[in-house]
Amino acid sequence: QQTILVMKEQFGTHRNDNFTITDGTGRPFFMLAAATFSMGNKRQLLDCNKVPICMMEQKMMSLHGSWIMSRADNGMKVAEIKPALASLTPSIKVYLNDGDKEPDFLIQGDFRSKRFVISQRTPGRGDVKIASVQKESKYANSTAFLMSVMTDAQKYLLTIDPGVDAAFVTALATLCDEIFNDKQGA
Repeated sequence: QQTILVMKEQFGTHRNDNFTITDGTGRPFFMLAAATFSMGNKRQLLDCNKVPICMMEQKMMSLHGSWIMSRADNGMKVAEIKPALASLTPSIKVYLNDGDKEPDFLIQGDFRSKRFVISQRTPGRGDVKIASVQKESKYANSTAFLMSVMTDAQKYLLTIDPGVDAAFVTALATLCDEIFNDKQGA
């Protein structure tokens, strides 16, 4: 069965880069905390008990705004996230820290409309969809409409396929928001 998470930017926080992530019933699942005062651009994904799961940091000397994801417990690099901003179809390639030069995951879609798919690149099977993200329409209900009028806070629905690491996919989805939406003023 698919897992559906609701990612909501916290209104009133520094740069609106903090997220609360809940399940469909509103029960806390994860939290994304952005470092307020730090060298570089840093994020930390926490579980529902506020225990760090992973760290995400933008590479300082990167032309394309690449990010490094590492484990929170030992700092070991997990993946490098590289946006392909110059292509006709914007995408993000995710390289696991496994030594090869081919991307392990591909994120594609309409980033301006905040609808995209996360796929795992599988030899012999091609790209296999593992999750999808879409922004909640501001017309979905009266609360969504009022929040969109009063704040810049965004709300996303993250649908994760069975057997997929929810923390990893959630971290990738929050980075998509940072890379495409915050930087391009979409």
